[in-house]
Amino acid sequence: MNFIKVKNFLSSHIHTLLLLLGLMAVNLAISFLTNAYYGLLALGITLIGLALLINFEKKGG
Repeated sequence: MNFIKVKNFLSSHIHTLLLLLGLMAVNLAISFLTNAYYGLLALGITLIGLALLINFEKKGG
């Protein structure tokens, strides 16, 4: 029963999960290739971008 709920959740939200995994990979790559300060800068920009996406989605456009 729980497996079916998890499967339905993943199938309906796979694009969101892939977006978050991709953004985490980019932030980790920036952190490892440069230093922690640029990694934190990239993380901040990513979080601001996600906040804007959520805000636009809740307003309906």
